[in-house]
Amino acid sequence: MWQIVVPRLLCTGLVLGMSRCLVSGQDSPSLPDIEDKQFIDDCVKMHNSVRSTVKDASDMLFMTWDEGLATTARAWSRKCDVQHNIYLKEPKRVHPSFSSVGENIWTGYPTSIFSVQSYLNLWVAEVNDYSNQSNTCMQGKICGHYTQVVWASSYKVGCAVNICPNGVARTNFPTKKAAIFVCNYAPAGNVAGRRPYKTGVACSDCEGETAKCQGNLCRNPERDAQKSYSWTPDWDNLPVTGTTCGPSCVSILVIRPLALLLTFLSAYGAKQYYPDIFFYE
Repeated sequence: MWQIVVPRLLCTGLVLGMSRCLVSGQDSPSLPDIEDKQFIDDCVKMHNSVRSTVKDASDMLFMTWDEGLATTARAWSRKCDVQHNIYLKEPKRVHPSFSSVGENIWTGYPTSIFSVQSYLNLWVAEVNDYSNQSNTCMQGKICGHYTQVVWASSYKVGCAVNICPNGVARTNFPTKKAAIFVCNYAPAGNVAGRRPYKTGVACSDCEGETAKCQGNLCRNPERDAQKSYSWTPDWDNLPVTGTTCGPSCVSILVIRPLALLLTFLSAYGAKQYYPDIFFYE
C-alpha cells in the first residue's frame, strides 16, 4: 500500500515493516556508519525514551543495540529501494539467532535532512493515528511505525543509514541523491491480532529473578548484554561504497594518507640534512 502526501511521501508495509519518505532541505556529504558510537547511542536512547513514555505499559522491555540487526539494516539500505526486506520472514536470512525481525524505513532527500531524532519523531507522531482501544490505525492513516517502536517484546534494535547517490527506487524522487534509514527490531513487532503492550502499572509484568525497573522499562542483565556476530546476510552481495563514512572510514581515508605523507617528508628531510645516511650496494 502506498500513500502520497505533499510534501511528504509516506510508504507503508505490512505486519513486519513500515517505511516513510520525506523531501526537504539541502545536501550533506556523509552520514554515520553502524560502528559510530554516537549514532548507536542516539538510536538506543531515543527508542527507550519513547518506550518509557508509555506509562500504562506493564511489560515494556528496555531496548539495546544488536550488531546483527544493524548489519542487516546496512545491507538492505544499500539496495537503495524503499520496499521492505523480502527476507524478513525467512529464518536465518536476516539474523543468525532471531527467527522474526521487524523493520521501519525512512527515506528522503537531500541527505542533510537526516537525523535520528527527527525521523524517529516522525514514526512516533503516528501515536495520534493509533487507537489503543481498538488496536487499529485511524481510518486512512498509518501507525505501524509507532507500534513497532513501542512493541513491548521487541528488545533489540539495529539501525543503519546510507546515501544513495542515484536515488531510492519506488519513491517519487527515484533519481535524486537521497538518504535511506533502516531500523530492524527483534523479536518482530506488529504481529497480527496482538497488542503492542499489556496495560497496567509500569514494570508490573517484568519477568525473571534478575529483572529490575528502570524508567518504566523492564531490564535484565542477560537479555540486555551485547553480542558479537561473525555473520553477514547471504544476500548482501553489493560492493562496499563510500556513501557512508564513520570513524573507521575516516581513519582509512584521512589518517593513513597523512601518516604516509609525514613518513615521506621525514625521509626527504633526513636525506637533505644527512646525505650520507643512506647506503646502497
